Amino acid sequence: MRLLSLFALTVVVFACTNEEDHPPYLGDSDSSPPPSPGGGNGGNPIGDASVGDAGAALASASNPEGIFVAGASLYYTNYATGAGDGSVSVVSTSGGTPTDLATGLSGPRAVVVAGANVYFTLAPTAGTGGLSTVATTGGTVTSIQSNVTGAYGLATDGANVYWTLNAGNNGGGAYVEQIAVGGTTAKQILDFGGDVSPTSLALSGQDLYVPTDGTQAAVFWGTTNGATNLTPLDTQQSITYADVAVGAAVVYATIDDVAPAGQIVSFPLHGGVATTVATGLDHPQRLALDGANLYFTDPDEGEVWVKDTTTSDAPVVFASGLNAPLPIAVADAVYVGDADAIVKIPKL
Repeated sequence: MRLLSLFALTVVVFACTNEEDHPPYLGDSDSSPPPSPGGGNGGNPIGDASVGDAGAALASASNPEGIFVAGASLYYTNYATGAGDGSVSVVSTSGGTPTDLATGLSGPRAVVVAGANVYFTLAPTAGTGGLSTVATTGGTVTSIQSNVTGAYGLATDGANVYWTLNAGNNGGGAYVEQIAVGGTTAKQILDFGGDVSPTSLALSGQDLYVPTDGTQAAVFWGTTNGATNLTPLDTQQSITYADVAVGAAVVYATIDDVAPAGQIVSFPLHGGVATTVATGLDHPQRLALDGANLYFTDPDEGEVWVKDTTTSDAPVVFASGLNAPLPIAVADAVYVGDADAIVKIPKL
């Protein structure tokens, strides 16, 4: 993997316009390689769009998998190799030297902050993981749950923390677990059996959304009080839903597949037929919604894209020149976890 010096990292941010010479999307739906970005524009993904403000490397990182903004602090996981060399770190949203809150971790992935606690999931490349916590000031790591798989998704409403599990030896399927902030006892609140594995988790009010992959995959919906168990929003199929983001009336999901090609789709909040938002994309991954602007990362192409959800216009490249960008969050700016840095980019 190409590594970039923190101080040499350059991010090009493109202004989004609706000019007709923007190419439609990367990739295609017939499993053939995607065309070169930008057609005959020498690889410029959005033709002759003007160049806006450049992003900046905020802190060093090592294959970050999760980021979370809390006030003026940004917390992130360094997945590293996924085998005992990971850590959880925090840095000011203004930049500076990051502080390691926990080290020697095996596959730290998602991260959230609730009260004085940082919660993070462990999903190593081999073996089992779970959920752990450490104080926002660092110190002793407390294991809340261990010896489980599928601890990929994590969310909090401030009072409780929720995370996903793979049912594994129990016949396959997805679970959602819950623990009160500051508590020590976890409990299962939602489940769904079958050939599905959770890939992420999103929370909106009492609604929980779990994207999955597998031969019976779907985006599942359930409620935090368990009154509605996990239910597929649409027909189950063999596909990979990589992430979800919840809007006022719909939930958006990325489809990270070669065939069909990468897409973004939306569903009614409590179930219904999927609507295509964007298609022909090259491995879209993580999502972040800021008003009408839906941002998503493309690790393969080293880009961040943005889609105006109020129009039928194609998404356009928001930032390029990155090194495998994956996690993304929007607060006062757009924050992206690159392979070796956390990058801060002015948002639209």
